[in-house]
Amino acid sequence: MNQKQTMVMFFLLALISTLIFRQSEADANYCSTTAIDNVPGCFDAVRLASDFDFRWLSKDCCQAVRIFLDPCYLIVYPGKAYPIHFFQSICIDKFPGSNL
Repeated sequence: MNQKQTMVMFFLLALISTLIFRQSEADANYCSTTAIDNVPGCFDAVRLASDFDFRWLSKDCCQAVRIFLDPCYLIVYPGKAYPIHFFQSICIDKFPGSNL
C-alpha cells in the first residue's frame, strides 16, 4: 500500500469508529420498557396515550410510568419517541390527588 491508500484507510476507520460510538451514545437516552412491560396492557395503554387516548391508562400503569427518570425518551412506535415526562404528566392529570 502506498501512503495515500494508508491515509484513506485510516480516515475510514476513524469515521466508522466515530459513527459506532455516536450510535451507542444516542441509544442511552431511550427509556427501558421493563417497568411497563411488567404491568399487563400498560405498554399498549401508553402507546394509545401517545395518540391522546387516555382511557386505558390504569393506576398501576401510571405507577410504572412514574418509575422512569427524566430525561429519557420512550419509543412507542418505530421512529416515534416521546419524552417520559409527557406520559408522567398525563398520569398526574388522570389521577389527581393520588400518590403518583
